[in-house]
Amino acid sequence: LLLNGPMRRGMPQATIVPILVGQVNAKSEALYGQMLAPYLHAPGNFFVISSDFCHWGAQFGYTRTGSPALAQTYRNGPHPDNARIEGLDREGMALIEKQDARGFREYLQRDGNTICGRHPILVLLEALAASKKQLSVDFVKYAQSSAMPGMGPASQSSVSYACAYCKPVLVGS
Repeated sequence: LLLNGPMRRGMPQATIVPILVGQVNAKSEALYGQMLAPYLHAPGNFFVISSDFCHWGAQFGYTRTGSPALAQTYRNGPHPDNARIEGLDREGMALIEKQDARGFREYLQRDGNTICGRHPILVLLEALAASKKQLSVDFVKYAQSSAMPGMGPASQSSVSYACAYCKPVLVGS
């Protein structure tokens, strides 16, 4: 997150408050979400929740895949495994967009997807659930390291990346 430099001129002063979320249980995720919910809508606040998605391949000890029919970005390759890995990730992304913390937990338990930031994502989902105002969650970008030019096939290894943002739901528009 770049906050200095020429693009920052004329923008208001910003303070970054890092919050590290480690291996916490569902009860703690809900508690932290409730604590952070009032700040989601406070003027001047901007939350960044960062996470890789699937770490796939023998070196990560994870080779489960999902339905290639769910793929949008890599439906046609560059390698056959890209669509299957994306299908797995898209299942989780859909649950995040639905703001379904329970469903996301069940998905992680069932499929074991190696999403590093599962706990910060779940804290966000719990904060959204506890919030008095509605926000939508929309994914805008998805990529995999194995699909980058010059990389080997996904059958060797791949790390997925997904980008989403939250925005207020406008009622009556």
